[in-house]
Amino acid sequence: MMAKVALVTGGTGGIGRRINERLVQDGYAVVAADMAVEASDNGKPAGDQPAGVTLHRIDVMDQTSVDACIAYCTSLGELRAIVNCAGILRHGYVEDLTEEAINTVWQTNLGGAARVCKAASPHLTSGASIVNISSVTAWIGRMPGGSLYGASKAALEAFTRYLASEMAPRGIRVNALAPGFIEVLPMSPSMRFIANSDNDEDAIKWLVSHVPMARMGQPEEMAGPVSFLLSDDASYITGHVLLADGGLVTA
Repeated sequence: MMAKVALVTGGTGGIGRRINERLVQDGYAVVAADMAVEASDNGKPAGDQPAGVTLHRIDVMDQTSVDACIAYCTSLGELRAIVNCAGILRHGYVEDLTEEAINTVWQTNLGGAARVCKAASPHLTSGASIVNISSVTAWIGRMPGGSLYGASKAALEAFTRYLASEMAPRGIRVNALAPGFIEVLPMSPSMRFIANSDNDEDAIKWLVSHVPMARMGQPEEMAGPVSFLLSDDASYITGHVLLADGGLVTA
């Protein structure tokens, strides 16, 4: 029996690592693909993650790199799950946006997912599933300096819906998860920017003040929803965006 393989891009980040752990529990051989991985470590176990997680370098802005990663995944078994978790934040007011920021955010957050899905599509069969990691910023406009990032994630959600419709006749489901404010420390400069703070403690206070549940989400709390969306328990769910935001959008 062939192993069932899951690819998690952004797989060495705070949320990606927790998704890896959960998918190993679900019986997948997990490929943690990331720009942070050295090419010399391709195929090696992720020593600080559970057995069953191997590493592979990926640059989602480069189709050749994406194709090589997909080829590695399919060498391990049957590719059954894709989690597009690779993403980049470049917060700033519109007059301060640089050409580099515009290109990088769009080519990573939207283009990266599109490249991965393009490369994976010929290898996916009925029952396979894709989850794109979006953001609560796709739903709200009141995060200072978040316009570019939020727009890229809104575009990713539109891509999710179109791809779900396109792949449904093949028995392949496509959904998205939109996390709210997740406590990955140290906090990125971009998250501190939208919180108008130069330190994590004050930034967390500002962010939590906007969340009805009055706390930040934890990375592991994103792994369960991803597991569900990939599973047979969600077999009649496609084209859906699941918010995991502590009620932020309702506030």
